[in-house]
Amino acid sequence: MVDAPIPPTPFDPRFTLERATAHLHARTPLEEHPPEGVRRAAVLMLLRDGPAGLEVFLTRRSHEVSDHKGQVSLPGGAAEPGDADSAATALREANEEVGLDPTRVRMLGRLDDYVTMTGFHIVPWAAAIDDFDGLAARTREIDEVFTFPLAYLADERHVLRMPWKRLGSPEDVLFVPYGDQLLWGVTARILYRLLEILS
Repeated sequence: MVDAPIPPTPFDPRFTLERATAHLHARTPLEEHPPEGVRRAAVLMLLRDGPAGLEVFLTRRSHEVSDHKGQVSLPGGAAEPGDADSAATALREANEEVGLDPTRVRMLGRLDDYVTMTGFHIVPWAAAIDDFDGLAARTREIDEVFTFPLAYLADERHVLRMPWKRLGSPEDVLFVPYGDQLLWGVTARILYRLLEILS
């Protein structure tokens, strides 16, 4: 869990499971058509209602992985041939990484696809869970787990932006310092997209 002291984030009524359920059910996610050679992957955004509104379960990857060493991430990873679809990939990876029992969650829907600069086509899924009890690092790929209030991201003072180009189009890289963690890159972008949808 996060050790550095973090000021409490005020409750924001825009960010609740009820609202996330309604908004994600009402929209059609944008699907990317990735170029040849990218790897298909999926991530799972586990959401629960907390004191500040929606809280997201995050992991920090170890330095033993081949990609994204030491980065904050959502549970997930590359698709395998036995996965029925991207939701199955996200649930399987979450089970392997943090011990998630798929029967504990209620799938809320997909967010927009994202093609990374490192060659992954990521499908983000959102799922509701009552609590994060029992979820912990279960593999050497994960160093740490922690929770993050989405409302923290709504304060633009917490978001640092660096101009960049992704696949030839301008797109800021987001950096969000949070205690002794740093959310950035695709994880920060996916969380910010959920914030935009709910705002």
